[in-house]
Amino acid sequence: MDILYSELCLIGGNVLDNVDRMIRGGARHIELMIDGQGWDSVRDKMEETARLLGEKPVTYTVHMPVWDVNLTCQNHIMREAVKELIRQAIVFASQLRASYVVIHPGFHRCPLFSRERDREIARQSMLELLDFNRKYGMLLLVENVGVNGTSLFTPEEFSVFLDGMPEKAGYLFDIGHAHVNHWDLCRIISALGKRLYAVHLHDNHGKSDEHLPIGEGTVDWDSVFSAIRENGNIRHLVLEYNAGTPLEKLEEGKGILQNELGIRD
Repeated sequence: MDILYSELCLIGGNVLDNVDRMIRGGARHIELMIDGQGWDSVRDKMEETARLLGEKPVTYTVHMPVWDVNLTCQNHIMREAVKELIRQAIVFASQLRASYVVIHPGFHRCPLFSRERDREIARQSMLELLDFNRKYGMLLLVENVGVNGTSLFTPEEFSVFLDGMPEKAGYLFDIGHAHVNHWDLCRIISALGKRLYAVHLHDNHGKSDEHLPIGEGTVDWDSVFSAIRENGNIRHLVLEYNAGTPLEKLEEGKGILQNELGIRD
């Protein structure tokens, strides 16, 4: 398994500088979060940015834009714009030779509309993106997102969302989001089985999506680590700590994972 630092902790900074800072902080694998002011300056030169990032001594994964982005928005023009952002992320990830692209399937924002319809929109959008991805061959990982009523899925619905989809579709399980929603963390890690490739690791107190370092909230990490070991297919563990978190905290988190899961750098 690889241990990754998420760029979330440095969101808004210069992309190349962010990567250099994470490398100095012990990162060997990095999840780029292509969002915020730091990415605005490279939007028109993504191929060049991929080349420059590729010269650095780390490997990458790519996270689609997050803020103000909803793949199940009720306005079809906005949905098409979100799909275009994801298509651009797929192309960029291919140029970077990244391991995967993280996709947020959308949020149930308004009770006036059907959650079931939102899930169907998410499914159709995912099929369209997988069709686009045939040229690029990227692994596309769907993340469990939405807290306090905005999730599209129950645990059972999430675990079958990719049934029947091509093999280039997989899961990324976010521990913090699931904890806020009171999902059984170990049960879902087991249920996702061989299609679970990556895990976002961060903590909270079960009420809001705090993105705290491991051990600073109420997640039962001993059980989570046991479930990760038992799954046997997980390849990537991503420390996704909140913006402004000192890099020393990510280095501490990396040490915890190495000790608990026997991972070598």
